[in-house]
Amino acid sequence: MHRWLGLSLGLLLALIGLSGSMMLFERPFDAALNPALFHNLVPCAAQLDVGGAVGAVRERWPDATVEMVTMPLRAGAPYRIAFQAPGVAENEAMADSCSGFLLGSRARGRIALDPVHLMPLLQRWHHSLLQGQVGRAALGYLGLVWLAALLAGLALAKPAPGRGEGRGRGAWRRALGIRLDRGGLRASRDLHRVLGLLALPLLSLAAFTGFSSGLPELSRSLVGQFTEVGGEHRRIARPALAVDEESISWNEARSIAEQHLSDGATLVALSRLPERGLFQARLRRVDDWQRTGTLRLFIDLRRGEIVDTVNPIGGRGGDRFLAALFPLHSGQFGGAPGRCLMAFAGILPSLFLISGVAGWILRRQTRRA
Repeated sequence: MHRWLGLSLGLLLALIGLSGSMMLFERPFDAALNPALFHNLVPCAAQLDVGGAVGAVRERWPDATVEMVTMPLRAGAPYRIAFQAPGVAENEAMADSCSGFLLGSRARGRIALDPVHLMPLLQRWHHSLLQGQVGRAALGYLGLVWLAALLAGLALAKPAPGRGEGRGRGAWRRALGIRLDRGGLRASRDLHRVLGLLALPLLSLAAFTGFSSGLPELSRSLVGQFTEVGGEHRRIARPALAVDEESISWNEARSIAEQHLSDGATLVALSRLPERGLFQARLRRVDDWQRTGTLRLFIDLRRGEIVDTVNPIGGRGGDRFLAALFPLHSGQFGGAPGRCLMAFAGILPSLFLISGVAGWILRRQTRRA
């Protein structure tokens, strides 16, 4: 099982792992590739309000429906606006947070390797294999298959029962050794085994958190079998807003959200959800685990009232566990060392593919000889 799972899915896992390593540094890579999109034209003393950024998009595309605005969280950063417009491929625009001038736009769904579209393409590949929700679910199940392959590898690496040095710690020391005096086949198998044993905790973490990201409902249900979890925030809703029905503005939603900022929290993004009758505000606490924030406020589109608050870090044990999975997967714990560790985990499937295939080929050649 270990061999054939590796041979059939090894290349896919390697490509997913390599793209994941790059996604850990998505923002600096994207900004380096596209400096004109991620820096204001000139410095300014006062920041443009969010309504002005939304207005800049609607001035360029009058029929645009703005879905989300990501706030500029550092000096000189622009607004990032996600939108949809009839007959327009572009769905993300960057607006100067001082003047409102549109710095540029792009279609995040475009399959292209040019600098503007490279990082969005890698992100969609890593999150969904370019197949939307179906691909995301497939990656969740692939995480379970990967866990099975890792457990099979552990069973194969476990030392056989023996005596003396072949028992206990001595046996495991032998299992962690690489013999270079018995030919290429033995060396490749030893290298594959030793790398697998040393990396098993890290790879198991990547596989399990990948499963959770791909199948969040299933992972929530599984965790709920062992500990209490809160309700799913996607179920929070009010009656859908009619097309011509009045609602609070983007500026009003921001003002309402900022009234609930405390202890150094910052507003990261605003999403307008007319099908659920809500604005969603994402806030990042000082002690937050995720750079995009785990604290959510849901604001009634019609009345401007706070409908609900989702704060998994301050919630039940199951909520805290689930909220930690994506930051673990994306290396957001531990700062730069955490990102580098998970980036290394993304490279490991390629190393296992190379050593595993080399060992398989050498074994076949030895049998034929």
